[in-house]
Amino acid sequence: MDNELIEKYKKELMRMHRIKPTAAEPEGQQGEYREGTPYEKQDSADQNGRLTVMVTAISSLYPVEKAKVTVFTGDYMMPNIIDTDFTDNSGKTKTFSIPAPTRELSMEPDTGAQPYTLYNVLVEADGYADNLHINLPIFRGVTSLQRSNLTPLASFGGNKGPIVFNELSNFNL
Repeated sequence: MDNELIEKYKKELMRMHRIKPTAAEPEGQQGEYREGTPYEKQDSADQNGRLTVMVTAISSLYPVEKAKVTVFTGDYMMPNIIDTDFTDNSGKTKTFSIPAPTRELSMEPDTGAQPYTLYNVLVEADGYADNLHINLPIFRGVTSLQRSNLTPLASFGGNKGPIVFNELSNFNL
């Protein structure tokens, strides 16, 4: 691995674990959510939600390059594909911009309407079992990060999967 890739991966891990960078390292990207601070103006005006997928292997230690990531709705066997991308050398996809309902739905209690849309993500890479993340909540104006740690086929008995992860939590808004 070259030093540039190591530094890039180190900074990504620091952001994911909310470790403050030293004075020599940048504070973050525009539009990135930082705990205790309001959303950036550009972030809250967005009509869509955003999703970035980080693909790793072996206990999240190594990024997986060229993993195919498919964002879809509906059933796994008959998906309604929203977008597809391949991970870069740091294991990260582009930021998908995907439709999400208005934020006002979260401002009124007991309306019965979800202030988020549920999406599914299929992660496929050579030599690894597929990961299927279902029920990812995507909120308008928010960039979500989905981590996907792949299992080598040898560790999974040669079974291609998919390994299913239900990401739905109860959001009491």
